[in-house]
Amino acid sequence: MAELEKLKVGIVGAVGRGGSFREAFLANGATIHAVCDTNTERLDDCRQELGACEQYTDYGEMLERAELDAVVIGTPMPLHVPQSLMALERNLHVLCEVPAGISIEECRQLVLACEQSKAIFMMAENYTYLKHNVLIRELVRQGLFGEVYYAEGEYVHELKENNETTPWRRTWQTGIEGVTYGTHSLGPILQWMPGDRVVRVCCEGSGHHYTDPRGDAYQQDSQVMLCKTAKGALIKIRVDMLSDRPHAMTNYQLQGTHGAYESHRGGPGDQHKIWCRALSNEVRWCDLDALATIDQLAAKYLPDAWRNPPPAALRAGHGGGDYFEVADFLQAITGNAPSPIGIHEAMDMTLPGLVSQQSMQQGGAWLPVPNSRDWRVGAPEGQLRMRWPASLLASLLPVNLPDGYQLRCYVSTDEADYITLMDKAGFTGWTSTGIEDMQRVLLPGGFFLIEHTASGTLVATAMATHKPIQGYPNGAELGWVAADPAHAGKGLGFAVCAAVINRFQRAGYRDIYLWTDDARLPALKTYLKMGFVSDIYRTSHEARWHDVMEKLGG
Repeated sequence: MAELEKLKVGIVGAVGRGGSFREAFLANGATIHAVCDTNTERLDDCRQELGACEQYTDYGEMLERAELDAVVIGTPMPLHVPQSLMALERNLHVLCEVPAGISIEECRQLVLACEQSKAIFMMAENYTYLKHNVLIRELVRQGLFGEVYYAEGEYVHELKENNETTPWRRTWQTGIEGVTYGTHSLGPILQWMPGDRVVRVCCEGSGHHYTDPRGDAYQQDSQVMLCKTAKGALIKIRVDMLSDRPHAMTNYQLQGTHGAYESHRGGPGDQHKIWCRALSNEVRWCDLDALATIDQLAAKYLPDAWRNPPPAALRAGHGGGDYFEVADFLQAITGNAPSPIGIHEAMDMTLPGLVSQQSMQQGGAWLPVPNSRDWRVGAPEGQLRMRWPASLLASLLPVNLPDGYQLRCYVSTDEADYITLMDKAGFTGWTSTGIEDMQRVLLPGGFFLIEHTASGTLVATAMATHKPIQGYPNGAELGWVAADPAHAGKGLGFAVCAAVINRFQRAGYRDIYLWTDDARLPALKTYLKMGFVSDIYRTSHEARWHDVMEKLGG
């Protein structure tokens, strides 16, 4: 808690949506240091309400003067990427409202900025944190739905009056053909399809039936986007912010081989309903909120934090979603857990809607959705890859060192000795700039060294880095494993790698992998002994792994 109290958080757009984060930050032990908004009439009242020390009308000035650690971006959609870039360039952590961006090109800029920054980016998609959505996610993860292959999401929320009180919506939400605000619908569904992403979409609209007070036509009323995923699932997303009708903002459906789910639509007698073969011998709906059912499911499947949420969580807004969202953000920026909606998860939720707008311009054509992971620089695709199996996620590894050696973390004064160690291990060319670049993706406390105590020499090292890649959406890479050949045969490689794996496990990572080369047989032998298994991501690698295993006698 003391660590969180030291964080200085700034909120831009604080008079509007940004101000609603107050309860969530306070409930999680953090404080708001500065607020920024162009609404000068309300700004001082806002500062007092949020308990901030400083207030600004200029975002750049706040970033320069307030000495912040993190910013919350609660401004209109077209400002999300520019303001995120300004913070990331200063290595300030970012919690950004949805969607992540308004164009594919600026999303690309955001991805590259995240790769270069030392800071964490998280998109504030709070609908993924709603209690029922969290429960369905856990039921899917536990296999109760079998293979999920179809889902629907709807955002049906008449907002014509809001277009006048917040004029930016008139352009960016109801002035563009296609799905402009789809992450509330798509976000939870993608978490119900772990390891999958949308690879192509098409979109059509229902026509123009409403005009604004000036007589100008809005976009088409109901926009329907069909999505095909990499694993073959089909998703239907409907967004309608114009049709005159009762409120039914968030609706979801999910279909799997062993179960189905439909959320309530807000009508009389409607209910969240579920059927899973593992829960009922009869193929019939059960009321998800019925006391017996929800207790049965919650006790076994709902995460601990949601079973008995503190009162502050429910006060934070969106049914507790804001509280848990901010809690995850704070866990991520303090290095205790990965960001669950990091830059690539944010892109997976944002890019399909942007491509749907292009589809509308092309008569509803199916169009490919770019994979933001391909925008990253320097992925070592030619190397062999290994993964940490799910069966080993539950327990920590022993870190056994022989007498005369100690495990510790890197400090700045180790720079010259670290470069010397890497040279001895055959990784020549390391510089202070290279070390600084790697630290941008390092987990705090994740740069491990083994020191020979008698001589003070560094003899082994490994890094725990956050690097999402295709197939590893919360990617945790065990990287730059090296050892001094003069100290071979003492189990130092195993020990330093075990320290990294334990760091990942304590932070909650499930997608752990490493890259290696065919010729590094001693290292490969160590990885296999630890429990790593081959991850064949190219057909040509089958023969290479066969050769490796033959050489190792496996």
